[in-house]
Amino acid sequence: MRNYVAPVVFAAAALLAGPAFAQFTDKNPITATVTGATPTGYPRVMVEGMNAIVREAYPGSSVSLKPNSPGGGVLAIAEKEADFTATATGTEVKLALDGKTPFPASLKGKFSYVMQLYNNQYIHVMMTKEWADANGVKTWADIAAKKPKIRLAINRPDNPQTTIGGPYEMMKAHGFSIDDIPKWGGSFVLGNSSTGLDAIKDGKADMFMNVRNLGDSLIKDIAGNRAMLWIDGDPAKIEQAAKVFDFRMDMVKAGTYPFLDKDYPTVRQWVGLLAGNHVSEEVVYKYTKAMAENVDAVKKIGGSMGAFTTEIMVTKPTDLPWHPGALRYYKEKGWVK
Repeated sequence: MRNYVAPVVFAAAALLAGPAFAQFTDKNPITATVTGATPTGYPRVMVEGMNAIVREAYPGSSVSLKPNSPGGGVLAIAEKEADFTATATGTEVKLALDGKTPFPASLKGKFSYVMQLYNNQYIHVMMTKEWADANGVKTWADIAAKKPKIRLAINRPDNPQTTIGGPYEMMKAHGFSIDDIPKWGGSFVLGNSSTGLDAIKDGKADMFMNVRNLGDSLIKDIAGNRAMLWIDGDPAKIEQAAKVFDFRMDMVKAGTYPFLDKDYPTVRQWVGLLAGNHVSEEVVYKYTKAMAENVDAVKKIGGSMGAFTTEIMVTKPTDLPWHPGALRYYKEKGWVK
């Protein structure tokens, strides 16, 4: 009798332990919703491109986009309304963990890190030469000292990475805040970067603070018709601003735009893919694997993703823990200990 009990016990144990030791090497489809991208523009193109790569790697998968904002995307994965968000930066991560605006309460323990998508998101801080000359402004320090009337084109605070995590901290590092601008008689044009550049082009704004890809053609076109300047600053103060949300200071090189006669400091941001902690290890593992094993296809998405590498992918500039599915794949590859 004992000759048969042991195999039965071991078989039962194997069945119970089976899911924990699943290898996820199959091509079975997955179902996932990716959010954080706006309905139009590059973020949508990026997410649709990523999802297409995953669907090709796992035929029959249902991987779709649910449009949202960067901040709204983090909230959605925390509340199980979506599985991944693809436009999060250190700003959204820290504000969400701390439960600070635009998040109503701390989301700690509800989402995890999957991968870095790119680290080349530069905050652009520009002003018209006409306005700068009229007010004697060349630097952030000049703005703080002279308190000029500014018509500022900037994003809404519910898009934290291009406001709270960039320009707001740059202002603070130089001794003033976003709230001082109306006190100086200034006003705002609130909206995305396209809205802001339209305002500059149409003479409805004096200053622009938002994100664009370096060497942006629209900025070059505007500068061809309206003289522009970059707001200069102390690199140490820009670094101080950048560190608040786990970013870095970097220099925008001379010649990047026709009006850049030297290198200028700004905040360089990273953008990452996050997953809700409710998402299964298998789903995150397979999404991660599809991206890692199709780097050339990821690069062909273009824009910021054109620089994608597995080295960038496994860079984690935040203390947010890895999602178990992503960590499992990286450990298998020997990329993360």
